[in-house]
Amino acid sequence: MVVASAGIGAHAFNHITVVVQDLWRLLAAPETAGFNPGTIYHPVSAVLYIWLAAAVYTGRRWSRVAITVLLVFQAVGRYFVFVSYPSLEVRADLVTGWALSVVVVCLLWIPTFSRHHFTHALRWSRT
Repeated sequence: MVVASAGIGAHAFNHITVVVQDLWRLLAAPETAGFNPGTIYHPVSAVLYIWLAAAVYTGRRWSRVAITVLLVFQAVGRYFVFVSYPSLEVRADLVTGWALSVVVVCLLWIPTFSRHHFTHALRWSRT
């Protein structure tokens, strides 16, 4: 679960870097900085990812379902961004994010130790 939590943390870090880039763009060239859905989505989701990484690490069963649903919706959103922005840099970032999401979801659901992690945590704390 450490690896899955680290992967979720990497998603949070990615979202934080996008927020920093947006703020830098706003400060450097306010006339060209635009407002888009990502301006709201990235800071909110960064906090959400950090919270979910901690919940997954502690074995909260609901967190496994919540992060899976979030990553599926994010994958759909990434598709629309992929189509909208033909830049190689943007697309490389999106493909890397898709790959990381697949690895995290697989680590959360496939291995036996993963199922044991969430079941064992349930015995010790009712979540």
